[in-house]
Amino acid sequence: MRKIDKDLSLATVYKKWLEDKNAKGNKHPEYTSSNFRFYNDIVANLLWVQGGLCAYTEMYLMKVDVVNPTEWKKGRFKDFDFMGQLDHYDSSLKADKGWEWTNFFLVHSDVNVKVKRSKKVNAILKPDVSTYNPFYYLEYDYGTHFFSPNKELDFGLKRKILEDINALGLNYQPIIDYRKEYLKPIIDDMQLGKLSFEEAKEKLFKFYTAFEMSVQTLALNA
Repeated sequence: MRKIDKDLSLATVYKKWLEDKNAKGNKHPEYTSSNFRFYNDIVANLLWVQGGLCAYTEMYLMKVDVVNPTEWKKGRFKDFDFMGQLDHYDSSLKADKGWEWTNFFLVHSDVNVKVKRSKKVNAILKPDVSTYNPFYYLEYDYGTHFFSPNKELDFGLKRKILEDINALGLNYQPIIDYRKEYLKPIIDDMQLGKLSFEEAKEKLFKFYTAFEMSVQTLALNA
């Protein structure tokens, strides 16, 4: 679960609308998903800052070049096909602040519908927070391909992190299988000396955090 610089620099028409709405303290329009006029703009800007990946699981959603800044016209983005769904990180804000940029992430549809839903999160693993550092809060077991709280943290914090790991779908079983099947051949080649660390990084297009933590644990980037 990588740190995300959630810069709202592409969807500038939506940005102005949101700033005006919030400055006046007005309630947001009802959240109507894709029926809202800025929906595609929000999704496209998120895909760009998330590198085409699910914000939580780092599952691949689409080729990020599709939403390249050169494809935008006067702060708006065209209708387009994409994978994933908008998730309200804090579901309690959906009623009155349903179109708040800081509360949006684009995530894998199954994670959103089957795992996260409207679960309350502790906001420890919020990837756009300035203090978020996956290597401080998380560990990755290359043997099981599970994420877990950093064992060096105190018990209370570890409990909250584990709740967030479960709520955000980091250890959703099908995704564990995807991570294993994707990372194992790359890590195997590194262990056999067929790939250097830099060469392996060049091959990656998803699961960056799990890869980096695996390499760190196995001391393959020495």
